[in-house]
Amino acid sequence: METPPPTGHLIGAIFSASSDAVIVVDAEGSIVLASAAVTSLFGYFPEELVGEPIEVLVPPERRGGHVTHRKRFSDVARARRMGSGLQLFGLTRDGREVPIDVSLDPTEVDGRRYVAAFVRDATERLRAVRQLEAVNEVTGLLLTGASLEETIALIMAWSRELVGAKAAWIVTPSGHGSLVISAADGPGTDVLVGIELSETTSRSAEVLASREIEVLEEISHATNVPAAAALLGLGTAAYVPLASEGDSIGVLVVAREQGAPSFDNFDLNLVGVFAGAAAVALTLGNAREQLDRLRLIEEDERIARDLHDMIVQRAFAVGMSLQAVRQLAPGPVLDRIDAAVQSLDDMIRDLRNMIFRLSHPIAAGGVREELFALADEMAAQLGFSPRIACQGPVDHALAGELSAELFNVCREALSNVARHAHASEVHVVLGVENGWVTLSVADDGIGVVTGPTAGNGLPNMLARAQRLGGTFELGRREPSGTLLTWSVPVRN
Repeated sequence: METPPPTGHLIGAIFSASSDAVIVVDAEGSIVLASAAVTSLFGYFPEELVGEPIEVLVPPERRGGHVTHRKRFSDVARARRMGSGLQLFGLTRDGREVPIDVSLDPTEVDGRRYVAAFVRDATERLRAVRQLEAVNEVTGLLLTGASLEETIALIMAWSRELVGAKAAWIVTPSGHGSLVISAADGPGTDVLVGIELSETTSRSAEVLASREIEVLEEISHATNVPAAAALLGLGTAAYVPLASEGDSIGVLVVAREQGAPSFDNFDLNLVGVFAGAAAVALTLGNAREQLDRLRLIEEDERIARDLHDMIVQRAFAVGMSLQAVRQLAPGPVLDRIDAAVQSLDDMIRDLRNMIFRLSHPIAAGGVREELFALADEMAAQLGFSPRIACQGPVDHALAGELSAELFNVCREALSNVARHAHASEVHVVLGVENGWVTLSVADDGIGVVTGPTAGNGLPNMLARAQRLGGTFELGRREPSGTLLTWSVPVRN
């Protein structure tokens, strides 16, 4: 059996290897012994502290109270944790205050009393406590249904504080082919909100595509980041993807000021926690918006039913009654009855357009909305509002060049009706079915107009259809009027 080393040597080796700074003081509070770990914690070499009062390691404003507590402890000395329930701070050689945890162990050697203080850096423990507080606060907001703006603001504020960042911002899809900085936190970051970024070449787009955290050592040296961010005096930056149910829905960015150290794994894991919370908040926010939209749609559909049942049917009944008595009316009264019937017809047509809009929700900026806007625009030339109907997923199927060509054809068709048809009503139907989009424009005018007065509108519509691999037809509508049909394949 190997002979153990002398007890004194063993104790000395353990004392020197301890990760805690061990400081032994006598009954008068003078330091008589210090372990090697005091150097990494306080910046002093052990021999420099021997003979110094323990208060040299206490912040100046707390020294008076520390002397009082030390003397009180000496009277009833027992092993315990120092300052239970309080946050303690030590003073380093260069004047910095660091959070510490201290355990006290009194002992007696050769009749003299000593106290051994085991001192540990509490920075990481405090960060963990703050992280727990932050997670609890964010979770509370999510569970209580706080607004998306309030929740995201709290998430960014906590992210900045816990990793010592100067700025934080969130990048999300804009909804029209780009990314946008939708929220920011930190001094001067207001200039970032609303900046649009490329959905293919920006740093955020790359992180969205890779779904991997990326750290920039100097954001001011990167070429695919917002120029405004580079002007905020920022240095290292971490881009963390926001993922929900396997999909990347945004990016959380945190950046420290220039000259600050880069983010370590603890920092990145911490930001990852808040990125997850941000993803949950964005998902819940979108779900609430959809629910609110469904509630509005339900209310619009109810209003549409009421308009149809209570207004349109009554107006139609009044018109029928007027037509029934017109044969009994003298000349001047007959003219007024005909004018009233025409007004009722116009009102019914406008109400039905309104009912259609209410009962068929229109996506903001979508094809339906643009089609109704075009109808409103052309009403002045026509002398009445064309009736619009959409069938199938027109908002999802139509975009880009196809959408632009379709609206050019529709505008030309309505212009022809206004110039040549002498119509009193026009029906525009846009449908998507079986991979084809079909635009039909029907009027009750004088019929097909050909010859020199027709202009270049019809050949242009035919050329557009042929270029897109589609068809164009123009024919007579029974009992009167014209029916235009323009069909092209939908290209995904």
